[in-house]
Amino acid sequence: MNQLFVIDGISVRRDIDGRYCLNDLHRAAITSGANERTKEPGKFLSSQQTSELVEELAVTQNLGIAPVNAIRGGSGQGTYVCKELVYSYAMWVSPKFHLKVIRTFDAVVSQGQIPASVSADKVQAGVILLESAAKMLNLSNSSKLGAYQKLQHAAGLPDLMPHYAVDAPAGATDGSSRPTQSLSALLKANGVRMSASQAYHQLVKLGIAEQKTRRSNSGLNGIKNFWSLTAKGRLYGKNITSPVNPRETQPHFFESKFAELLRLLDTVN
Repeated sequence: MNQLFVIDGISVRRDIDGRYCLNDLHRAAITSGANERTKEPGKFLSSQQTSELVEELAVTQNLGIAPVNAIRGGSGQGTYVCKELVYSYAMWVSPKFHLKVIRTFDAVVSQGQIPASVSADKVQAGVILLESAAKMLNLSNSSKLGAYQKLQHAAGLPDLMPHYAVDAPAGATDGSSRPTQSLSALLKANGVRMSASQAYHQLVKLGIAEQKTRRSNSGLNGIKNFWSLTAKGRLYGKNITSPVNPRETQPHFFESKFAELLRLLDTVN
């Protein structure tokens, strides 16, 4: 694989010969507002104008590399095209998307290649790892954004990520983040005579929290336990990356939902 290419947060894969994945470009076009069905890669490639362009490229490139290559099966499945066809597809989609593709190419060229220490394969592995960790740990939007920003910086990519993410209970419609505190702080503030550990064990019974583990040299038998909110628990709080160790989550609870959470705790035997 070659250099990573990103449009509107969509990673465009490249094959071993440097061609770009048209299927990924289609996803980026949809993100930019294009119609999913009318701008399908198959429709673009089957048009007479594109067919003529492919024939011309096949004759003039003379590099032994076909302008279009289809990979069937495996993680690299898709249709890959040369740069000229990327521009042609972008123009076919819309002037807006065409300009976005041009500017993305220009940004990559002007900022140079990804540092040798951070290969495209490593960046893609980082993206996969982040997505997996975010799903497994139910990370908050702000924590996920922070992780993607670090990866973007490490890869030397243009600063295309938003600088702010909203953390709010499901169903909130005002578009604003809600204040949160740790469980122990909220228990104390509300005069609840229960330790955070006791409360967490009650929350486990409610399906709101769960205990996870990670390897640790200082932990008992090499294992360290930590708390994490479940998908259900995200109604009452958020998982942030622990300041003590980035491999752990640290639940924070919405102040506005804590009274409701206390009522649920009262129902546990």
